[in-house]
Amino acid sequence: MNVPKDRQITSKEGTLRAIVREITIPQTYDEKARGRYRSIGEWLDRPDSKVHHLKPKISAQGSFAQGTVIRPVGDGDAYDVDVVCELEKSDHTRMSQAELKSLVGLEIKAYATRHQMKQAPQDCRRCWTMEYADEADFHMDILPSIPGTGGYVASLVAAGYDLEGVRSYTSTAIGITDKKHEGYHERGVTWLVSNPKGYLRWFRGRQRQVLEEKRAQMNAAGRVIASVEDFPNHEVQTPLQDAIKLLKRHRDVMFDGDEHKPISIIISTLAAASYNGEATISETLRNILPKMQRAIEDLGPVAVIPNPSYPAENFADKWEDKPVKRRNFERWIARARQDVLAYLAGSRFDAIPPAFRDSMTAETIRKVAPLMSLTTAAVAASAAVAAEEAAAVKASGATTKPWFPGE
Repeated sequence: MNVPKDRQITSKEGTLRAIVREITIPQTYDEKARGRYRSIGEWLDRPDSKVHHLKPKISAQGSFAQGTVIRPVGDGDAYDVDVVCELEKSDHTRMSQAELKSLVGLEIKAYATRHQMKQAPQDCRRCWTMEYADEADFHMDILPSIPGTGGYVASLVAAGYDLEGVRSYTSTAIGITDKKHEGYHERGVTWLVSNPKGYLRWFRGRQRQVLEEKRAQMNAAGRVIASVEDFPNHEVQTPLQDAIKLLKRHRDVMFDGDEHKPISIIISTLAAASYNGEATISETLRNILPKMQRAIEDLGPVAVIPNPSYPAENFADKWEDKPVKRRNFERWIARARQDVLAYLAGSRFDAIPPAFRDSMTAETIRKVAPLMSLTTAAVAASAAVAAEEAAAVKASGATTKPWFPGE
């Protein structure tokens, strides 16, 4: 196989970048997902829509908004597309959560019928879920919501939080539907609050230094980007986004099929909070992994990992009822730190330790190997060399450098 010189791997950073390319959602699938939720937005806002007069707006949240989507590991797994449907001219005095959920649901069902979707939309706890059974294999969660500024401020004040640190996120808060909320069927009650746009603003802010550099490059090339907040996150990748993708792949392999696996929002939040503007994936991983593990170790008996844009929301709120979720996160971050930093601690970019190879999947490494000019036999040999290096480092007592936590 003749590999173009600009794609040949000659460093560990090159290896990590190549792995990221392999595990990232294909561009065609990414465009299809974005096209689908834009299509739903257009359907909801068409003149004869039952919610047209309430000014519906569709926006992405979660991994698609952050630019950290990766390919599923299992053959039966699907891409999760999380979107928010905000009715900008509605409020909690005009309709209950149940009424809003039903109203949006009527249009979602009509959309599914019009597009001859095989499965009817599912009415889940907070969202309407749509299944797309094709080669891309998406399922889309659509969260009905209303502007939630009042509820945002009131809930933070009631909980005793200082508003100064989060005041910039006030305008993006939303009230969301939730069947388990005691006021689900009542008008005029305060709704549960969320703030996905505020979270995305915080997430981008953690990458501001890198994004400003990329913005200057794009502006110089004629692509005008007014501010960091206007960045097309799915088009421009940063070392933080790439590091999160690698960590999510490690998580998916370690907990394939386990419903109690570490959730992406906690991984992204801890990683972003630990990020210091490192310019490479390697530097980013070396910096954030020890900090992420310490953050977990420093949690109290009741774990609290607050949403930076809405601190009354605890991303670890399920850990108390399901202790296995906390134990799994603790196991995972220790293992991820060990496996990833073991590769970065070695002397050769082409010596891939078996644990790191397996955590990215052997198939992914086989696809990357030709870029290192490695044959299948050489890949196996490189793993053996890496194992020997790891054993030598461990025997030397240098494992506190640190990639064998606790030793």
